[in-house]
Amino acid sequence: RMNYIYDNKYYLTFTMRADGSSRFNWLPGAKNQQWGYFPSAVAAWSLKGEDFLKDNTTVSEMKLRLGWGQTGQQEGVADYGYFANYSMSNGVNGSFYDTAKDGYLARPNAYNPALKWETTTTTNVGIDYGFLNSRVTGSLDVYYKKTTDLINYAAVAAMSNFRNQVNQNIGSMKNVGFEFAINAKAIQTKDLQLTLGYNLTYNKNEITDLIDDDPNYYVATGGISGGTGVNCQAHAVGHPMSSFYVYQQIYDEAGKPIQGAYVDRNGDGTISEKDKYFYKSPNAPWTMGFNARLDYKNWDFGFNLRANLGNYVFNDRMSDYYNVGTSSLFESVSGNYFNNRPKYSVEYGWNAYDASSYLSDRWVQNASFLKLDNITVGYSFQNLFKCGSYDGIAGRLYATVNNVFTITKYKGIDPEVFGGIDNSVYPRPFSMVLGLSLSF
Repeated sequence: RMNYIYDNKYYLTFTMRADGSSRFNWLPGAKNQQWGYFPSAVAAWSLKGEDFLKDNTTVSEMKLRLGWGQTGQQEGVADYGYFANYSMSNGVNGSFYDTAKDGYLARPNAYNPALKWETTTTTNVGIDYGFLNSRVTGSLDVYYKKTTDLINYAAVAAMSNFRNQVNQNIGSMKNVGFEFAINAKAIQTKDLQLTLGYNLTYNKNEITDLIDDDPNYYVATGGISGGTGVNCQAHAVGHPMSSFYVYQQIYDEAGKPIQGAYVDRNGDGTISEKDKYFYKSPNAPWTMGFNARLDYKNWDFGFNLRANLGNYVFNDRMSDYYNVGTSSLFESVSGNYFNNRPKYSVEYGWNAYDASSYLSDRWVQNASFLKLDNITVGYSFQNLFKCGSYDGIAGRLYATVNNVFTITKYKGIDPEVFGGIDNSVYPRPFSMVLGLSLSF
């Protein structure tokens, strides 16, 4: 790392990072994919140090930044996944040798000797600002990120490997957006202080190319619990990553979904895989947060709010509740409904007769939310039990409530779902903490 500062106004920083990983090929004859080299550079200009601002009492800080850098990613890649790994076993499946012997060599696991680092190149322009003796501070950044050699499981040609899918570098994507933050000391007196903070982020994500130039090519992802090998998401050029790839549901006049009835989007007269379409994204384009802290003498009070806007979730739990086998809907002897069967299935009369039942766009639900993450109230004290030269005990008594409330239209348990597929039956816990910290 190298830093250069000139006249306390102009700043240059350059870094070079080298990462090596046993997850990538280093064997003789390979292109030394084990190592990734990731440089970065930042230039900054402090306008506050210039003559036209240094005596300005309103502006306490103003700095422009320009940055460029690369980072590497290897998550989700198995160790030594670039060559054939064999294991001994005494089972009977896939035996290459007589099972009566001590053991046999099973087929190797799937591997990809060509797999290499996923690289993200980021360019950003930013400004740091402060006003009124730094009572108001914040920053604004605009960025462009290009990720190449995306790592993901994707299908391979038959007989080319030992599985139908293998980890590989499938293509590229871009992210464009901005990040804004502002903090303010709204009230600042001897006994009363109020501090407020707000941040806002916008991000647009798009797959820009994939390993196959076919305009209809996509990489299936996002496995769900319904059916066998069913995926509800896909990576495709021109769409956000992990977009939902589903059938367009048809409803009756009462607004009730009709099972197996979907829009024939390609107009060929039949409903098939070709009628699925890309519908919504699990990635929230807008995220924001708000926090506040109020101090009055020895008392303090604070809270944190957080919101995601525009993200969607595939309600895998609800899909399971509706799509059940016919034996679960009807009693085998009398044909009557079981009283304890899922009410959704009985209400709509759906059964899991094909995979399309699990891939209706009705399961893709608006998961925008506003959450009050926590509230804290505290009381600080000093000189407790003070005696003579002994200063006594200092400390703070506080109470915190976590996961206070969530406002959302989402019909599942929790709209905040990583990856956009909700298959959890456990809610996020509501908790209360009472604490005491002491200093003797």
